[in-house]
Amino acid sequence: MLSTTPAVASNSDGSLQVFVRGTDIALHFRKQNGPNAPFADWTSLAGGLASAPAVGRNADGRLEAFVRGTDGALHHKFQTTAGGGWSGWSSLGGGLTSAPAVASNADGSLQVFVRGTDGALHFRKQNGPNAPFANWTSLGGFITSVPVVGHNANGCLQVFARGTDAALHCRQQGAPGGDWNNWVSLGGALTDQPDLGGVLPSEPAVGRNADGRLEAFVRGTDGALHHNVQTTAGGGFSGWSSLGGGLTSGVAVASNADGSLQVFVRDTGFGFHFRKQNGPNAPFADWTNLGGQLTSTPAVGRNADGRLVVFASGADGALHHNVQTTAGGGFGGWSSLGGELT
Repeated sequence: MLSTTPAVASNSDGSLQVFVRGTDIALHFRKQNGPNAPFADWTSLAGGLASAPAVGRNADGRLEAFVRGTDGALHHKFQTTAGGGWSGWSSLGGGLTSAPAVASNADGSLQVFVRGTDGALHFRKQNGPNAPFANWTSLGGFITSVPVVGHNANGCLQVFARGTDAALHCRQQGAPGGDWNNWVSLGGALTDQPDLGGVLPSEPAVGRNADGRLEAFVRGTDGALHHNVQTTAGGGFSGWSSLGGGLTSGVAVASNADGSLQVFVRDTGFGFHFRKQNGPNAPFADWTNLGGQLTSTPAVGRNADGRLVVFASGADGALHHNVQTTAGGGFGGWSSLGGELT
């Protein structure tokens, strides 16, 4: 039933909900029965999807899902109550050539980003918390990856994408929820190898350190994991350094309950590995093998009790997940949530 990288979101009660595109090109989800609980059965949200989904949470706690439709436009649907049922699909228009990315502004309003048919970065933003969306705005540039969004400590969003020069580029809001500063190149050499879970190659991943500094992670042209960290919260970046490894997927990053970052990738043997900071804001420990036979970029959520949960599609055509046994600790092993891949 799965054919794209999963998307994970937390409901207002802390229960996780994981979303995938099925072989019927509809959106499907499984939801925990409550915080830290087992997952209920699959539910279909219908639709005609041409990308992986992105899921944000409204200020009132309602999840909202965004996809590129088969007509090339952005489509969305949302929970009618926090943790409850769902509205029908509606179109936000536009001409998309990537999966969407969504983030919450400092006031709780959602902002969704896409690559347009002109290669530029475009967004639509809610007029306020829980409100309808304003018209499309272009941020220019020419990007060649799915955009990703980080939250600076001061509430300003910062969006990252690969450019035609294979470098990573970013734009940052000048004030929380406000206008955007110019594009800045962070350099680097990002691979253009297509990723099985995405629409465009080499999407980066961005996490935030416990001290507020954003940290960007990419797969390099050497197949290794590289990272670049802000020198101060909201400030400039230090420059690229390698964390090694041999990657065959995009990257997923999450914060442990203590604020330390943990980054997950698929290796050349289609198993999963991670590297974890030795503590908040600290250097990374060595690679740890999570095993498995997996075919997508991972997605990571965090249980209400602080334990990380990793999701990925498996070689058997099912969605698999692996849960920390304690917050910040080791993982218990892969188990299947079912589904059939294309």
